[in-house]
Amino acid sequence: MSLKRLIVWSIIATGITSVTTQLLTIREFLSQFHGNEITISLVLFCWLLLTGLGSLLAKPVKRPSLILYGLLMLVIGLWPLMQMILIRGFREALFTHGASPGFYSILFYIVSMIGPYCVLVGFVLPYSLKVLHEAHYAFTSGDLYLSDSIGDITGGVLFSFILVYLVTPFVAIALTSFLVILIGLLLLARQGRFGLVAASLILSGLFFYYSTNGAFERSTLSSQYGNIVRYQESPYGRIVITREGAQHTFWETGVPLYSDANVISSEEKVHYALCQLDRVDSVLLVSGGLGKTIDEVAKYHPRHVDYVELDPGLTSAALDLGVIKERPFLRIINTDGRRYIKNTQEKYDAVIVDLPDPDTFQVNRFFTSEFFSLVKKVLRKGGILAMGMEYSPNYISEIRRKKLSTLFNTARLHFRQVLILPGGEAYFLCRDGKLSPRIPLRLRLKSIKTSYIEGFFQGNVTEERITELNRILDPNEYINTDFEPRLMNIVFQEWFLKHGTSPNYFLAVWIAITLIYIMFMRREEYVLFSTGLATMGVEMLIIFTFQVVYGYIYLKVGAIVTAFLLGLLPGAVAGKIWGGRALRRLFVSEMLILCMLFLFYAWIVYWRIELSPGTFLIYCLLFSFFCGFQFPVAAEVIGERNSPAAGLLAADLYGASVGTVATGTILIPMWGIQFAIIFLMSVKILSSMVIIMKK
Repeated sequence: MSLKRLIVWSIIATGITSVTTQLLTIREFLSQFHGNEITISLVLFCWLLLTGLGSLLAKPVKRPSLILYGLLMLVIGLWPLMQMILIRGFREALFTHGASPGFYSILFYIVSMIGPYCVLVGFVLPYSLKVLHEAHYAFTSGDLYLSDSIGDITGGVLFSFILVYLVTPFVAIALTSFLVILIGLLLLARQGRFGLVAASLILSGLFFYYSTNGAFERSTLSSQYGNIVRYQESPYGRIVITREGAQHTFWETGVPLYSDANVISSEEKVHYALCQLDRVDSVLLVSGGLGKTIDEVAKYHPRHVDYVELDPGLTSAALDLGVIKERPFLRIINTDGRRYIKNTQEKYDAVIVDLPDPDTFQVNRFFTSEFFSLVKKVLRKGGILAMGMEYSPNYISEIRRKKLSTLFNTARLHFRQVLILPGGEAYFLCRDGKLSPRIPLRLRLKSIKTSYIEGFFQGNVTEERITELNRILDPNEYINTDFEPRLMNIVFQEWFLKHGTSPNYFLAVWIAITLIYIMFMRREEYVLFSTGLATMGVEMLIIFTFQVVYGYIYLKVGAIVTAFLLGLLPGAVAGKIWGGRALRRLFVSEMLILCMLFLFYAWIVYWRIELSPGTFLIYCLLFSFFCGFQFPVAAEVIGERNSPAAGLLAADLYGASVGTVATGTILIPMWGIQFAIIFLMSVKILSSMVIIMKK
């Protein structure tokens, strides 16, 4: 194989392993930090920013070395396994076990864990072009972009449609790193560095041994979870079951879902709601069906109970371990709870939602006006909806007051009666009929025995606490909706207050660095900067919107990222072969990007019809096509003699990092999706004006 072909394959191989590592890293941080869409945006922000920094570091290099390039290939192939081990190992060493770290702690941890790899990948791409030019091979910046895109797309497709369903993270790393490790060895052997080859073979052997060793991979999770009884990587999340003494705990994506010892939660979420009904014929459980929950529901002798849980791996493990027992009246349905409610023809006496506070779009969509409207359609006359929210009975902060008020006001739009009971959580009972706070009396009338409520209810759910809860509710608080997630906004404010921090310092430094960087850019680089910003901004919009509509972004984040990558390649090819004036082509692509943004805005504001997953992916592909079109055209405007690759790559990547954090971390959670789209449109209008001024 010729040297040129070997280096081109190394660029493709780097794309394959880097995209797979990126997607695995996102999923890993989601598990480590009980993550939400903010975690996704922070990881992508840091990844893109650090990769762009690596590209800038390659800019001043004058005399590239083929031996160094071969060694860099080996490091790129071997490091992802070490990165994953470090992420898992240092999580417990640096942070209090079981605690949720603050914004800056998570940000700095992400930077320190992924920094070396991202800088290296960013450095290698323009460095490979310099190696080819040093060897007098004809290869342009557009060719580099095309080759890298081929690798990125291949890695995204492999992971999103094959590896995520079949293998664990460590095995996925081994499979996708094989090619880049092989090419690194061949490059060193070609230069006659057999000592380095021998040492590299030993390291590679250790790499493949540990990455394919299931027991070793499981052991890397022990510091976080303890004594692991069962470990399974599901497409929807990481399922871990631990045991401490006789007690089992179920974890999904780092969040404890169920514990044998938590009898209180099972009794409160079931009996507060069901004792209000004269007769219980059918019940719908949205999550929370593990352990004693079904036993408590069974005391009402229902004709049938439907338990909806998204992840089949979770319910399968629970059945195997006897945490869920098969019963004649029980039907387990593995699908998204909200979509089931929307599409089912069944009618229920009670719908019990057992989910954590809405700190993600996936969970928030079960606390919105749109969700309550859907629930009303599946409830029988006089039916009841029950859900809980975190609550401290001894002190209600201003943030907690806003959260409870928002949910209360949203529920009251659809139910004539909303009763809040101050138990272990603040339990919301929503019904068009009568509601009574006298739970023990109603249970005695039905001859239903309980362990906790019977003995402790009167001491915890007092008249004073119920009165205080109703007194602090503010009727003027906002309504929580799918696309204006007011509860998420409040939960994030609560998160920052809990840790005594504010994102303002981060934002001030970030904006200052961005403005300084823009001041020293070429105009063509600014166009690429704005396009990278728009691309990742739209990617975050799609991720958030998809979460609202379908609710399983942990599974589909890879498919969305891949769809964006897939459009870049044909776009770059079109930009390279389409003739005519470069500035005119650049301006046309700007107008098309603006049209795509306006189309998204029109759908959010005016249409809001439900789109299929395929429609989302097609939109991603088309949008990224016009963005990919711009890279070779901008390089043509600058001219190859001016070595545009490093500057354009850095601008594109830094812009992408800005778009990620601006939309995913700030605009959408704080002001909603509509405001975020307006921001992206404004940025592209400004870059269009820059092209007009240059022309």
